[in-house]
Amino acid sequence: MKFKKGDKVKFLNEDDKGTVTRVLENGTIMVLNSDDFEVPAKASELIIDPTEQPIEIKEVTKNSYQNSSEKSNKSEVSQKSEPIEEEEEEYVKPNNTIEIFSGFVPENANKPEESNLDFYLINDSNYKVCYNYIKPVGKVFSMKVGVLEPNTKEYIENISRMDLTQIPFMKFQFLFAENGHISIKTPVEKEIKIHAPKFFQELSYKTNDFFEEKAIISEIYNDSDIAEAKEKLIKSLENKDINKIVREKEQKSHVNKSIKPESDKLIIDLHITELIDDERGMSAKEILDLQMKTFREKMDASIKNPHIKKVVFIHGKGNGTLKLEVRKELDRKYRKYSYQDASFEEYGGGATLVYVK
Repeated sequence: MKFKKGDKVKFLNEDDKGTVTRVLENGTIMVLNSDDFEVPAKASELIIDPTEQPIEIKEVTKNSYQNSSEKSNKSEVSQKSEPIEEEEEEYVKPNNTIEIFSGFVPENANKPEESNLDFYLINDSNYKVCYNYIKPVGKVFSMKVGVLEPNTKEYIENISRMDLTQIPFMKFQFLFAENGHISIKTPVEKEIKIHAPKFFQELSYKTNDFFEEKAIISEIYNDSDIAEAKEKLIKSLENKDINKIVREKEQKSHVNKSIKPESDKLIIDLHITELIDDERGMSAKEILDLQMKTFREKMDASIKNPHIKKVVFIHGKGNGTLKLEVRKELDRKYRKYSYQDASFEEYGGGATLVYVK
């Protein structure tokens, strides 16, 4: 089987596919695989990929990006009719999203992988963009400052193939203005990495919206992603604050619900269901710790309150663990205060009455 440049192929000996980049004189076929590496293969190791049939795609470019040359594609009309010239309308981006792109256009469109490159900045927004462009070449830094008008592109410089291999990155600083006033948009600083091998592969150069020629277009900045992330962060912080307030109110309501003042006597229910709404996920120790913490807080508060003489702690009968812990604490920490079983008629043997005055 004969192969030619551009054929979509699959490897027979491995699960991979790619595109033929060239056919050498000795019959070796160079294929750009799915990892963007150019690898040699024999014709017997390849087949045409039936799922990848070439499709001719005609793209309509944005009308505002016209500073390279006029469009050549026109609407087809009948041979008998006179050609109609349509007045091109200025392209206006439909919203306030800011998108800034870099554009690398080869000087020789027929051999882009061997050509020097014209470097452009592209402002795909309704904002005027003030830019500062910094580029290291070896140990030297170059800088350019300028202004991008809305929905335009600007030629920055020509980059030689040799210089391209010495540029590790490009750095940009942007300030956005609208209607002659500084916008509330926050100034941004962005950096793009330069991977030199990519610029030496013909397949890296694609049809695009900004140039008639095939080019390498890369996004430098898009504020829609930033805005979305910021909105999510704000909502997250708001939710945390709301949840904190709700928890504080719930805790306060739980405490209030567990306390029942009765003249000079205070009744405190230590059942976990009276302290929190949902105890699921809590261990027995965590429940007991919370009950005892509440007991100590209410005991200390009652001692300091001159109007409270008696406190009833409802602990229930259950297995007796909470009752035992309450009375151990009374014997150890509150020995000066006497206690007894609370009224059996009222509490069924599940409460302790403490005299704090």
